[in-house]
Order: sequence, then C-alpha cells, then structure tokens
Amino acid sequence: MKQIISFLLATLAVSPGVSSYGADSASAKTPDYPPHESVFEGYKQVISTIDQSRSLMGLFHDAKDNQLLAAFPKKYDSKKFFIALTVASGEQYAGLQQADMYVYWKQIGKRMVLIQPNIEIRSSGDAESKSSIQRLFTDRVLADVPIVTMHPEWGPVIDLDAFLLGEGAKFFGSSASGLKKALATVKTAQAFPDNIEVAFEVPVSSGLLKTFHFSISESKLVIPMFSN
Repeated sequence: MKQIISFLLATLAVSPGVSSYGADSASAKTPDYPPHESVFEGYKQVISTIDQSRSLMGLFHDAKDNQLLAAFPKKYDSKKFFIALTVASGEQYAGLQQADMYVYWKQIGKRMVLIQPNIEIRSSGDAESKSSIQRLFTDRVLADVPIVTMHPEWGPVIDLDAFLLGEGAKFFGSSASGLKKALATVKTAQAFPDNIEVAFEVPVSSGLLKTFHFSISESKLVIPMFSN
C-alpha cells in the first residue's frame, strides 16, 4: 500500500496537476482590454479650468497625431447627456446651432452604445398605458463605438474623434457628406465640469473645409413620464 501511495505521489510530482494547470490557465488569460498606460501614451489630459476641477468626461489629446480620447465618468449610466451640433465654418449659416440630441450611454459587451430615449410618446399614468409605452415605443440606438481600454480613475474609454467623425452623417446629415476623417485636425478641445467642447476641421466630398463643433453636456432636463 505504501508503495502505491509513493508511486501516485511521484506521478503527481512530475505531471501537471489539474489545480496547477488551472492556475496557469487563469494567469495566462488574455485581458479584456489593453493596459490604459499603453493606450494613453502620447496623450495629455485636457483641463480647461483654473482650479483644475474634474471635467464632465476625461478628455485626452494627442496633439502630434490629432487624436482625442474620451473617458466616461464612473456613474455615466445614471446620466443623460445633451449634444449640441454646430457647423462652425464652411457654410453660409456657419455658427448657428444646427441640431441637438438628448441621449444616454450604455455599455453592451465591449462597446459603448449611444441611445436616444423616446420622449415623444408619454403615458397617461395608468399601469396599462405605461406598459404599452415601454413595449411599443422603445428607445433608439443612434451609434456605437468600441471601448479601447478602461481607465482606473474614470471608466470606459473611446476613440472620440474616430467616433464623432466616423458617424458624422448621423450627426450633421448632408453637411458632412463624404467627410474625410483621415484628414481631420482638432480645432477645439476643452473640458469643463459641466461640458466638453470639441471641434474638427475636415474636408467633405467637395473638398471644402468645414469645422464641425460638438458640445456635450450633462442634461439637467427632467422629462415627465406622463402627459398632462
């Protein structure tokens, strides 16, 4: 009996056991996202206040490559955002706000999804109508973007310029037709406690240079669920 036990112990000593194999597998597991230090290499955080107060979103600028990263606040999923859109140059009515959006963000897998809540249809207040509203008049997905990393002091991080310019037609319609995002330059990058302001100068399909300005703020608007 002692010989059998000794043999088994010797076998376990020279063979990879289940527990050690599992530990090795766990330690070798590929992380969900690349380290934020490598992603942020070459970027400098944009701080536009004198007192260095924390901005609504973390905004990071790589001036050399004309790139912007945006980091979401920790409690972004409890917030609504307001996006004001302006063609700042290159059109007859440049400088006038063209459109706006009332939106919220949701993480689905490894992507951040921009969603527009349905605020046009409201319930009369009774349980049956509220149930019908939720079932029939759902929110709308406007766009989505991959998460490039997770910032330990913020949250999910996205490639902001690639997202805003890549979805330019969804934001600015025909004004951004044929937008050439590879030729874009950052004209404005400001970060404040209640909003961030970014603008890009970029040629459109005609070759004309236009500046597209995005003002992103936390919405304080309270939309009533019930009709009067």
